Amino acid sequence: MELKCIIIDDEPHAISELEDIVRFAPSLTVVKTFMIVSDAISFLQENGKVDFIFSDINMPGINGIDSGAIFKKYCRFLVYVSAYRKYAMEAFDVSASAYLIKPVSRTMFLNKMDELISQINTGDSQTNLDDVLFVKGNSKGSFIRLNYNKIIFIQGLLNYVVIHTQDDKVITYMGLKDILVKTKDYHLFIRINKSVIVSANFISHVDGNTVYLTNNVQFSIGSRFKSAFHEYLTKRTLNNS
Repeated sequence: MELKCIIIDDEPHAISELEDIVRFAPSLTVVKTFMIVSDAISFLQENGKVDFIFSDINMPGINGIDSGAIFKKYCRFLVYVSAYRKYAMEAFDVSASAYLIKPVSRTMFLNKMDELISQINTGDSQTNLDDVLFVKGNSKGSFIRLNYNKIIFIQGLLNYVVIHTQDDKVITYMGLKDILVKTKDYHLFIRINKSVIVSANFISHVDGNTVYLTNNVQFSIGSRFKSAFHEYLTKRTLNNS
């Protein structure tokens, strides 16, 4: 499996050092490097998506954080590489997949790449083997087929739930706990308050105690669920080393 990546940094030696480390990851191929963010964006708009974007933060013109929302449209994984730890939370807000501190340790880099690449393998396996969920319809003996990867959020209302997908919304008579049991093997879904489960695929960003989804819906994080929610995100999006 060949995974394409680009490197963005305004310092030539930093690009060269990261290229040297990337060569130790057999799956990764550097297709282009850039010293200016706008040049990288133009390349992506013209040539399409890559698997990884490795970007510095402090750069002239548009910086790495400000361009994060654009970067996320053109890659599977956005990895910030910075000499400063202070931008970590800002990286978190634009859903970075990792945050590496310069000088980058080869061991730390390879460990993080293994972790991220395994998500691709897991996702491919799940999609191929069993990516659907069936829920009961309104009439006896009727069932509705849903694709896990299209579920944006699930909202509990009394003794039924409303499942919001990219295509529609489905109402079925079951509880949020039952939904969590059904979806536990997918690791995409996390409960953020008493009545809402969200899919990590559709989290746009988190600001304080509010989760913003890509369909412009937002929810508050309940105090009971805050610790587990932030632990869930931290494990998947930031390198705290």
